[in-house]
Amino acid sequence: VIVLSQQARAGLGPAARYFVLAAIASAVVALLAAVLVGRRVTRPIKAASEATTRIAAGELSTRLPEHTGRSDELAELSRNVNGMAEALERSRALEQQFLLSVSHDLRTPLTSIRGYAEAISDGAGDPRRAAAVISSESRRLERLVADLLDLAKLQASSFSLELERIDLGQLAQVAVDGFGPDAAERGLMIRAMPDATPLAVLADHDRLGQVAANLIENASAFSPRGGRIELQARRDGDRVCIAVRDHGPGVPDYARDRVFERFY
Repeated sequence: VIVLSQQARAGLGPAARYFVLAAIASAVVALLAAVLVGRRVTRPIKAASEATTRIAAGELSTRLPEHTGRSDELAELSRNVNGMAEALERSRALEQQFLLSVSHDLRTPLTSIRGYAEAISDGAGDPRRAAAVISSESRRLERLVADLLDLAKLQASSFSLELERIDLGQLAQVAVDGFGPDAAERGLMIRAMPDATPLAVLADHDRLGQVAANLIENASAFSPRGGRIELQARRDGDRVCIAVRDHGPGVPDYARDRVFERFY
């Protein structure tokens, strides 16, 4: 009888090295994958945190790169941060435009009031006419201040119009009278040219006077000394209009497309 025997070893023997190497390689690969995935996840969050910090510091032009092809939570976070920054920037721009508009509209009646007050103190001009202009400009100032109070109460969207039947020619004359002292100080001749017949319109007297005053002020700013400014109220077919004409240099061709931009 021939008996073949072999001693069995309980350990892995030579294969143990390969198992250890495979375990180490798997751990290294897992660690690298975790680092890469972690960076990919935390990088947008860190960028969003830095962007919101800059936005809170006043840098409203800060934007995050948006990944249009992605729809996960991180891409949504970037879009939300950019939307917040755009809304804040738009709100800041509207606030600045509002402040510029208010300062511009308040300066015009104050100039008329100051000019006529100085004329009365110097004994020049007609006191009754000066008192009428000062009273009219004071009412317009009161209206502007009331608008400020409405805006402070978050009623900015309700632009009030108080329609009444007015004579457009008379409104043009009142607007010209308001700039009389300032025009004399600048050496300008300003006059109203009303239509031969009354031009009755249904409009807001203060708002329309505000538009006419702004146009006259712009004409005064660019008219040379000794120039003329004419404010004409006339009938144009089935409509009526007010035209302000000055003898300044005019609007250059390159600026005509932008002439109606605010404060250009």
